[in-house]
Amino acid sequence: MTDATRNHAEWRAARRIGVLDGFGVPSFALFTTMIGFGAIAREAGLDIYVTVATTMFVWGMPGQVAFADLYAAGAGGLVIFTAVALANMRMLPMTVSGLPMMQLKDHKQGLFRDVITAHLLAITGWAQLTAARNKVPPMGVLPYYLGFVSVVYVAANLGTVFGYYLSDIVPDPVIRIAVYVTPLYIVLLVSSARVWANRFAVLLGAILGPLTYPLLGDWCILAAGLGGGTAAVVIAHKTGRAPE
Repeated sequence: MTDATRNHAEWRAARRIGVLDGFGVPSFALFTTMIGFGAIAREAGLDIYVTVATTMFVWGMPGQVAFADLYAAGAGGLVIFTAVALANMRMLPMTVSGLPMMQLKDHKQGLFRDVITAHLLAITGWAQLTAARNKVPPMGVLPYYLGFVSVVYVAANLGTVFGYYLSDIVPDPVIRIAVYVTPLYIVLLVSSARVWANRFAVLLGAILGPLTYPLLGDWCILAAGLGGGTAAVVIAHKTGRAPE
């Protein structure tokens, strides 16, 4: 077997593992969450094409909900663009930390494919990268990720369409509950992480959120995330048990 054939076989094997991991809870979580967004978008007055395009190109629930809410309120294009951009700024640290795990430079897949790879790196895919390193060799992380994210991406867009039309027969409050499925899945995924600092950050953030809400309002989410993560890193280094 030549090196090229061996590399191709390893790529396909890693991608197949990613596809299989994408089915089940991850795809169900994204599908269910986007049902909620589809209903929200329809209520805001968006047509089905814009709704699906929002899921495809924004690819982040906070930004998508901000877009729908501001559109319904009659906000201008610049305001909507700024709000969506700020909401999706949370993706930047994930992208900066996640892309090096995939060793894009070694794969040399081209600028366009690198951009698509970065675009698809949302919280679900990012959280799965740690698991990928335990299942495939370093050069297999990229094909694993592409296989995984392709499944959840399709599931999310199908959920968007389903939710858009499901609002005709299901009460709106029931559909909106679906929005919380993915955050719950992420919490459960991180809680099972082997690195204790990750679990501590989530726990502390969950405590700080309700405590700071009376003072900060919606900003409590940012404060809880920043405070929980920072405290976990500081304590880890002070105790000599630095997170991986």
